[in-house]
Amino acid sequence: MPFPFKDPQKAADFLHEYLRATQSDPVLYEAWKNLGMVVGFKIEDLRLGMGLDCTSGKEIVILRNYPEKPPSAAMKLSSDVFHDIFTGRLNVGMAFMKRLVRTEGNIAGILKLSSLMPRNIKVYKDLLEAKGFDLTGVAKGGGQG
Repeated sequence: MPFPFKDPQKAADFLHEYLRATQSDPVLYEAWKNLGMVVGFKIEDLRLGMGLDCTSGKEIVILRNYPEKPPSAAMKLSSDVFHDIFTGRLNVGMAFMKRLVRTEGNIAGILKLSSLMPRNIKVYKDLLEAKGFDLTGVAKGGGQG
């Protein structure tokens, strides 16, 4: 199953809803909150940009657009690669090695969070299922395969 939204506005709304949903997981929330950097994401095929401002140490601010100032770290990928990573079909480390995800800046901080991918995957899949998407054929749980 490819990324389910090809309309940029619907995709942006869904991705922002996903970022908000990750904050309901206390472990994910604390990890991002303590990251201490601004992270930018570009979904290149849909010409979308967004970000997370984790610099205050008190809260996470979801940016509906790509950060105006260059972010501390940035990741650029296609919507289908994003979807494959967050459904657990593509291992995030493999995506980096194959250069399916291009990075800029201090990516070391982001890599520290890679151990939390199973939690991110679960939140993403739960959101898709809540929206009525059929995840038949997608690995159950939060595995990284």
